[in-house]
Amino acid sequence: MVSTESWRNATVYQIYPLSFMDSDGDGVGDLRGIVQRLDHLAGRPDSLGVDAIWLSPIYRSPMVDFGYDVADHCDVDPRFGTLADAEHLVEEAHRRGLRVLLDYVPNHTSDQHPWFEQSRSARDDPYRDFYVWRDPAPDGGPPTNWLSAFARVGPAWTLDPTTGQYYLHSYTAEQPDLDWRNPAVREAMHAVLRFWLDRGVDGFRIDAPHRLGKDALLRDNPADVAHLRIATQLDDRQHRSMGDPFVHEVLRGIRAVADEYPGTVLVGEVGVHHPGRRLAYHGSGDELPLVFDFGFWSNPWSADAFRAGGEQMADVLAVGGWPTHALSNHDIPRHATRYALRQPDPRTRVAAVMLATLPGATFLYYGEEIGMTDVPVPAELATDPNGRDPLRTPMQWDLSQPGAGFTTGVPWRPVPPVGVDVATQTGDPASLLSLYRDLLRLRRTHPCLVGGDYAALDAGPDVYAYRRSAEGATLVVLLNFADAGRHVTLSGPTAGRVLIASHGPTPGTAVDLAALDLEANQALVVELDQS
Repeated sequence: MVSTESWRNATVYQIYPLSFMDSDGDGVGDLRGIVQRLDHLAGRPDSLGVDAIWLSPIYRSPMVDFGYDVADHCDVDPRFGTLADAEHLVEEAHRRGLRVLLDYVPNHTSDQHPWFEQSRSARDDPYRDFYVWRDPAPDGGPPTNWLSAFARVGPAWTLDPTTGQYYLHSYTAEQPDLDWRNPAVREAMHAVLRFWLDRGVDGFRIDAPHRLGKDALLRDNPADVAHLRIATQLDDRQHRSMGDPFVHEVLRGIRAVADEYPGTVLVGEVGVHHPGRRLAYHGSGDELPLVFDFGFWSNPWSADAFRAGGEQMADVLAVGGWPTHALSNHDIPRHATRYALRQPDPRTRVAAVMLATLPGATFLYYGEEIGMTDVPVPAELATDPNGRDPLRTPMQWDLSQPGAGFTTGVPWRPVPPVGVDVATQTGDPASLLSLYRDLLRLRRTHPCLVGGDYAALDAGPDVYAYRRSAEGATLVVLLNFADAGRHVTLSGPTAGRVLIASHGPTPGTAVDLAALDLEANQALVVELDQS
């Protein structure tokens, strides 16, 4: 059985390998470069202090969708290094106490994958049924009205002239969808999981698992959702191109493989915004232990919005799952860009306190710890099929160096001439990086954050407040989302001392929560006095 116990309070750091660290000067990040920078993450007293790393795809790929178009699931793309380099990275991460998650991409492959090359060769090829092929509609057009998730792509079907049929692709035409209703596909993709688990990886972030459930008859999407490329609806409308109940059979099979390797975790990128439907992907404790909360990172900068999301955590726990929290990743603009009124912005510090003190697994996107923002990318370099280039630019290690300390060559995507970097913030006790280090140290060691209960508190307008309690200790977290000061009055035991502040009082400062004035965009973690 996969246990979420060791992952329930984990802080997972997402690395986008193309942009983290280049070891050989070719301008592209690689696995050896990641090893060179592991001490930034864990293993030393001055490390950030995360528990695990998640690598965006490192598999052999033509990089049409930057690794999410997999040409060989069981090999490393030469841009990143070799399979031996991957095994060495796992060893070095484990030596520092870091667990390693790989990105598992089950919905589709590259059109250059040997399976698809055989599948498209003839209608009677043994691999034909590995993918979804259909005859044209009576008018010669696509078989259904299904759309690609990428607006720039258009329909989710492409006509293949060799055999005169259309094949399905939920993303680009170079990413044909696998047919998980074929037992041979399930067997082959389960073997991929075992291949990497046998090499010591600790789990997988599963890309778009909701896409594995497609209507068995491939019927048109209903008119009321036919225009929606992703499942953003919060009502009863449903797609037929994703989320079919068959997906749960598929996930139980994947979970069964993970259960063969104790301690393995599965994290689902379930792109379903409806909380109830997303909850179903935990199954009855037999599907996904962790599921990303699309509602959380979609929230506006609002105390009410984040408080409402907190109320859903009990539902996740009730079905045997565990909450997750993230504000940035490789698919959405960085939250330091989305929420900021100015740079640097105190809102990034409030967000850091929230991410570190809510119960559940927390996911940080590389550079988040220094407040990296999206970087403009010239049109001639912007090649991502969904316009995500600005949020995938190289890690800003040291902007005083050519290539920002990321590379000795020309970086594959631009780095800004000025801005935030690790070198500047490392020795500054008032920096965002230092705040993250202090927060993650508290998160790893304080019983209230390791496994304490959660309860929301009424602290007035614009303030998201909650209590974390364990082993006779109580923390109160106060997050002022307003760009002005707010007065807070709480009842019950109210005397305490500040453990961490986004800015303002130093640790150890005595406060009384019965009458407290919070500054604009200020966050406090207060430990109540024990009586």
